[in-house]
Amino acid sequence: MSGSLIRLFLVDGNPNGLRTVEISNMTIYTTIFPRTKLKDFLARNESKKPGCYILLGNSIENPDETIVYVGEGESVDTRLKSHSHGEKQKDFWEEAIVFTSKDDYITKTQIQYLESKIYRLVYQAERAGLENSQIPSSPNLSEVDTAEMEHFLNAIKLILSSMGINILEPKRIEMTEKVSTEEIIYEFSVNNAKAKMKIEEDKYIVLQGSTAVMKDRPSAQSAIKKMRGSLVSSGVLKENSDKKLYEFTDDYIFNSPSYAAAAIAGGTENGRKQWKYNGKNLNEVELNELE
Repeated sequence: MSGSLIRLFLVDGNPNGLRTVEISNMTIYTTIFPRTKLKDFLARNESKKPGCYILLGNSIENPDETIVYVGEGESVDTRLKSHSHGEKQKDFWEEAIVFTSKDDYITKTQIQYLESKIYRLVYQAERAGLENSQIPSSPNLSEVDTAEMEHFLNAIKLILSSMGINILEPKRIEMTEKVSTEEIIYEFSVNNAKAKMKIEEDKYIVLQGSTAVMKDRPSAQSAIKKMRGSLVSSGVLKENSDKKLYEFTDDYIFNSPSYAAAAIAGGTENGRKQWKYNGKNLNEVELNELE
């Protein structure tokens, strides 16, 4: 895989302040800033350009839930002002991510296409709730414009991922490929439940067909109960044929091996010790790779 040069600039020297992100040899220009820095962003040239934006924050009712609003504007400053004050004000957002172009050639139709695509990616990823009251429509683009915007969209995914913002990355992987015989597949068993996991691009993926216990442990933390309940309600976990275990209906990404193990066991587990490959746990496999 070829490398990509991403340049992060801290405009005010604050890692949590106003930041710009660029990818070498690409026209996309990204600006990230907290709501408290909106005034500073509005004073910059990119605020007067056409572009797409994402507003991020936490639900007022449920602070653990991330809320997202996806929008676009021929001049993004006007839209962001309206989301900060006035009738269209949105109270939830604490951070904005704005995508514009360095060459100023991006059109209204193109940014509407990006808005629609970003909205659908957030929806499909199921990592955040959407604040949009209407689903953005996708305009018809020429073959050339579509290819250009898909290239732009891939850059957006790369930038957000590199910044640790995973709202476009689905946890549930519906289209699974056959497991290569060369892949390292870890296994974990507990109370008749048997699960398999692979690590791919630093993601911990529990494989389709893995099973999990049905009852949470009495000692299970509320976060684990909530996570498992979400997997059941979304259909990722369903009762298997004998009704004694849950079964994963798709490959599913977890943030850590311990959280993946907790989903299987119904309680806290040290995933780095419990997931094993050829009799060695994850810690031991990683240690061998370093030697």
